[in-house]
Amino acid sequence: MICSHIVAVSKNGVIGIDNRLPWKMPRDVAYFNRITKGHCVIMGRKNYEANKKALPDRTNIVISGNMNYHLEDSIVVHSIDEALNRARQSGEKEAFIVGGGEIYKQTRKIVDRIYITVIDTVVKGDTLYPLPDFSKWRILSEIPMQKDENHPFNYTYYILLKP
Repeated sequence: MICSHIVAVSKNGVIGIDNRLPWKMPRDVAYFNRITKGHCVIMGRKNYEANKKALPDRTNIVISGNMNYHLEDSIVVHSIDEALNRARQSGEKEAFIVGGGEIYKQTRKIVDRIYITVIDTVVKGDTLYPLPDFSKWRILSEIPMQKDENHPFNYTYYILLKP
């Protein structure tokens, strides 16, 4: 099974503030939905709670250290290994780690692929993504996008593969 990160990040590594995204980029949200639809998405409890519900058309696997934490619309596990095993057991070919910051940090050494949207801005935030050293990854795809009336910043979609 391929293990992937999918993330939108500012040039200074910020991915969130106060448990929400620091920007509105509808095309990136659509990209995220298109890439992850039909797959297992693995997230931390805070990330799940920020969404207030499971992401539709995906198998949601939520990691929580609280053994009494239960959800009606998602699979609750208590470790990253358990989350990956559940995805594997379901026959998943590519599982997506979708955050938050702590889950990304703990899994950065095990991912095979990173779908990273680099937003061309520097913002304040309280949740960071450990930016990859692009020179140590193979760039499979690089698609620059221009800001417009619905997207306040230029941004670039990258797909990085572990060499």
